[in-house]
Amino acid sequence: MCKMRVVVRREMLGAREQAWSVWNGKEVMEYTGNQIKSLIKSGQKVCGLALKDNELVSDAEGFFTTNIMEHRYCGNFTPMIENESVMANVFYIVIGSHEEKGVTYYDCISTKFEQTAFNESDVRAYLRLGIISGGARLGADDKIELAPLEYEKAEETKQEEKKEGGAKKK
Repeated sequence: MCKMRVVVRREMLGAREQAWSVWNGKEVMEYTGNQIKSLIKSGQKVCGLALKDNELVSDAEGFFTTNIMEHRYCGNFTPMIENESVMANVFYIVIGSHEEKGVTYYDCISTKFEQTAFNESDVRAYLRLGIISGGARLGADDKIELAPLEYEKAEETKQEEKKEGGAKKK
């Protein structure tokens, strides 16, 4: 079974990396850089990070990660990639979507561990401003593209197996 692991922020002590805060769908866990490298090397997915030349980098291709927030000390949040166009001290990462009364909402977790949902127009605006740092991007015709989450694939496979198993029993 695949587990969802989404990198929320990087914990720092001055200029030294301490840990990575990772959302697993229920709680926030902390992993060292070496633990994350081991997970990626073993074939497990850690949404938001990729391995390049044995270094952890933002996963711009697979999870559409543009930036990662760093928590340096009490109340100090700084984007990992300092950019003059992004003057935020909080980022949101899209972790899914759902519909309510015909309206699509995008589920997010913030770098301060707030769980929330935004409608399509808010997500478009936040993507343009750089406040949403991963999990979604604007595609062709200004449509919102969601990054694939590993745990969704595992659940879909289980449901398909149950359907096939039920059909065989009859």
